[in-house]
Amino acid sequence: MTGPSIPPRYQTDAFRAHRGSLLEERGPSPLAVVLPRTAAEVATVVRFALDAGLKLVPWGGGTGLMGGARPSSDSIVLDLREMRRVRAIDPISGTVTVEAGMVLEALDRRLRRRGLTLGHDPWSQPRATVGGAIGTNGIGYAGYLRGTMGDQVLGLEAVLADGTVIRTRPAARSTTGLDLKRLFIGTEGTVGIVTAATLRVFPVPATEVIRAFRLRDFSTGFAALSRVYDDGLTPSVMDFEETFEAPALPWGAEAGPPTLYLGFAGAKEIVAASWRVARRRLRSAHASPLPNREAGDYWRTRHDIIYMHDEISPGVTRADVALKDTIFDYVHVALPRSRILAYRRAALAILRRRGVHPIGFGLWTQPELVSLEVVKPVLGDRSAAKAAVAASVDALIRKAHALGGSMEYVHGIGVKLAHLIGEELGIGADLARRIKETLDPQDVLNPGKLGL
Repeated sequence: MTGPSIPPRYQTDAFRAHRGSLLEERGPSPLAVVLPRTAAEVATVVRFALDAGLKLVPWGGGTGLMGGARPSSDSIVLDLREMRRVRAIDPISGTVTVEAGMVLEALDRRLRRRGLTLGHDPWSQPRATVGGAIGTNGIGYAGYLRGTMGDQVLGLEAVLADGTVIRTRPAARSTTGLDLKRLFIGTEGTVGIVTAATLRVFPVPATEVIRAFRLRDFSTGFAALSRVYDDGLTPSVMDFEETFEAPALPWGAEAGPPTLYLGFAGAKEIVAASWRVARRRLRSAHASPLPNREAGDYWRTRHDIIYMHDEISPGVTRADVALKDTIFDYVHVALPRSRILAYRRAALAILRRRGVHPIGFGLWTQPELVSLEVVKPVLGDRSAAKAAVAASVDALIRKAHALGGSMEYVHGIGVKLAHLIGEELGIGADLARRIKETLDPQDVLNPGKLGL
């Protein structure tokens, strides 16, 4: 596709205009959109772009929240969604080899017909692709039990900046020097374009029990959760969040004590034993069990937010309409457990000083991973509201850095957080740039993302 035939959705991904950022609200239209069907075709396009002095931007489900798929005016977008073949399923070894454009939900459905399931279950599962999840090294609801998407990659196929196709061995363990597949995990297509991967998959659990509880306050719940993990339990689900009243939201936002959703999966005996230990810890914290429907509704609707990013007209999503008068954003930081409560106090103070409202503060998948959602009404001055939220997000991230944490554990960096990569990596940022320059000297592959 070229010129007017290019749909406006290719100007940005799920990093939309309602976010707190000083960047342009969407990118330009690319020069072209190409939909390859094979790794050889990807290699052909890469060589063409190299010869023509153009840039390449890999595109999957368009669900990235950090602008990692945002194009430039001299770029070709490589939409990989035609590359969706399942090349092999090995039930005995617990692996699947699949192309990068396969949607996660479609792959999981295919696997379930063989009694298997993906370990990666993000909120975006109905739209996100295998390649996009590898590129951001995303984490899903079973993150503590199964790890990140990158943890589930045994081997992969990728196209380098000169059109060379590299394939790594899909071994469960290897001590043969540099783990080459890790070059392409979490690097957002900046050093190579993933075209296929061999993933670890898992038997569908014999049972999974998810329950909901109300805790009297955040610190009490945090202490109880920490003991659950210290006991050696491996939850398949953990979402612990307190909520705050906030204005200008198209959905309800009421202040309330923290709610915990906790689940265990596996053999019936293991799940039962896990719940015996967990209940003991929760009882000691005076946790109040909620009706079973609370946990059921939470689990049933866990992917619904992705449908807010579906288009209702060309280039316009439900989220764009719902949040037209609101600036909404979030940070996801990883911190040492000993610093969580200090971070919570500092974060809420930062938001108060800047006139930005917290919606929720919580922990996701494990006690070290913090999520914080914020909002500010536009009130007639959109630029000022965006600037206030952007400054707040930066201050929240810098506070996490000061406490020994990392600025992102789930969505990648894209362009949204690229200006902070030097503070995150220190001298490591220079090393990352030297690797990029070596593998992609003409800066063809997804330039500008990750600060590269």
